[in-house]
Amino acid sequence: MTDLTKSLEFSQAEILDLKNNEKGLQKLNKEKQVAVEELQSRVAELNHRLNYQEDYTRRNNLRISGLKEQPVGETWEQTAVNVSKILEEKLQLPSVNLERAHRVGPAAAAASSHPRAVVVRFKNFSDREAAIRNASKLKGTGIYINEDLCPASLEIKKKQFPLMKKAREDGKIAFFRHTWLIIRERIDQRSSSSVAAAGSPHVGAGFSGWVAHGDSTVRPPDGTGRVSSETTGDRRVSGDSTGCQQRVLRDIDKLVT
Repeated sequence: MTDLTKSLEFSQAEILDLKNNEKGLQKLNKEKQVAVEELQSRVAELNHRLNYQEDYTRRNNLRISGLKEQPVGETWEQTAVNVSKILEEKLQLPSVNLERAHRVGPAAAAASSHPRAVVVRFKNFSDREAAIRNASKLKGTGIYINEDLCPASLEIKKKQFPLMKKAREDGKIAFFRHTWLIIRERIDQRSSSSVAAAGSPHVGAGFSGWVAHGDSTVRPPDGTGRVSSETTGDRRVSGDSTGCQQRVLRDIDKLVT
């Protein structure tokens, strides 16, 4: 009986030590999980900053798809000449200065029916903006002008294409501002003018819509007497609603035209 009692006491002491060790390991594991989550968050933040910096270095660039390519040996100079012709003849931009223009992708693809895309770098950012504003003039030509973004930003935009397509099918205004997908209701000019004539104190009757970035959503003014300060895309809307209404209507009129 004495031996059994000692053996039982020894086993209980071992079990207690194991439980204490288990608690210590669980605490250590939680601390490591927190550290890993913090590192993952930091890595995601650094990746976001890196992608933004890469996009910023491309801010003077545009990517042109569908521009015919010579089957063999097209030089950078020839590519630049073809781009200049498109800008001058199709977009009515005769005095645009290009820093360079070159094809991207393997040269073997030039022999296929799909020409390689062209990356164009403008000397002036204003010329680049003028080109992308007039890109709609290429409708029906099979030539498309888009922003030149890093692969990560392109993937973000690609995931939102179905949402943009659905919004446009529903008759809404949908466009990208960098990687932000902005969707707005179209304004009935008659109703908006009547609202302005009546001196309505809020924006809700003339403006609605929302901004989606990945899985996040930022909603516009809620139609109350005073517009709350909140970010829509990269623009902040705040202050008295009467002046805000006029600014918002002017902005959307520019988008519609």
